[in-house]
Amino acid sequence: MAKNLSPEDYATIAYFTSFGSLFSPIIGFFIIDYYLRCYYQSTKEELIKLKGTALKLLLYMSSLIGALCLGGLYVYMTAARVSFNFSPYAVYSLAQVYLSLFYAFQLAEYKIAGKSSEYLKVSVLWGFVVVLLNFFLVIIIKGGASGKLLAALLGSLLPFVVYITNNRRFFKVKFDVKIVKSFLIFGAPLVLAGMLEFFSNGYDKVLLEKGGDTISLGYYAVACQMSGYLNIFSTALKSTFQPDMFKAIAEKNIRRCTLIILLIIGIIGSIVLVYIVLCPWVISLLTAGRYVAAIPLSRITALSVITFSFYSLISLFTYGVGLSKITLYNKIIGTALNIVLLTLLIRTYGVFGAAWGLVLVYVIYAIGNLCFLYYYRKRFM
Repeated sequence: MAKNLSPEDYATIAYFTSFGSLFSPIIGFFIIDYYLRCYYQSTKEELIKLKGTALKLLLYMSSLIGALCLGGLYVYMTAARVSFNFSPYAVYSLAQVYLSLFYAFQLAEYKIAGKSSEYLKVSVLWGFVVVLLNFFLVIIIKGGASGKLLAALLGSLLPFVVYITNNRRFFKVKFDVKIVKSFLIFGAPLVLAGMLEFFSNGYDKVLLEKGGDTISLGYYAVACQMSGYLNIFSTALKSTFQPDMFKAIAEKNIRRCTLIILLIIGIIGSIVLVYIVLCPWVISLLTAGRYVAAIPLSRITALSVITFSFYSLISLFTYGVGLSKITLYNKIIGTALNIVLLTLLIRTYGVFGAAWGLVLVYVIYAIGNLCFLYYYRKRFM
């Protein structure tokens, strides 16, 4: 891939995919999350109504919202005189965000029903299809950024068609207005909090594009992609210790929660340290020696895995003790501070400012969340 994608290609891909964190919450509207929340609380008949309504909302409402988002992005890019072409990149990117909702729904159903073998088969099958699509569109026919984004789109379109075909009986379920209202009430505050995540991991690409240095943006995108692989270990560790966290929270054992968080951060920190040492070899190998300029940037962005993990663990504790509203309050205040921070850092230091900004945004969120927890400590101590 690295041999067939230029820095400009990586910059284009990073710019348009960054809007996924802004638009995916409102397009998906956390419909899948509400369905999962009600899964074990519903009878078989209620679950059929719930799934039928959810699928109709995803098929019709989400497609309409996605079209509006696409139009909004076109207006912004035209008004801001963005250097990248709108078409086909924006169309491919946002269409993929929409279609991937149905693939996510399929996987979510397998997980909550405990169908691990089906989950494995589907994940491997469609993952392999995406690899083949990338091989053909990027390497064989030299499609560049357009080929990469089209591969992602087609990789979501195929499971979408299969899922809709296999679940077409649910579209015959009568539309339940009360259920629709429940979906919307549940999703509305989460959409706002979710969209604010764009200003943690997406807004930096927008600011860098405005700076006009597309090649540097491309190297920054490669650096983020390389260090982003460390999130695989981070996610695995957090998932492993999540039951222990919730058990400690239920027992109001704050000391044990603190020790679990420190243990996870210690392990993640060790992995990041190893990556920082081996970074030159790793990036040289994975990019065929073409993107060694991304090494110093990737060493910095790797630190964001630690700060993000720390913040996400604190957020997990916050949800666990029943103070979920704190997350929204903290996101609003933290986002305002992070917009100022990223703007100043990128204007002054360019891509290196963006890299350090990616690390510091989660520090601000974590500190803000801790302050709120201290203020409301009597509710869970």
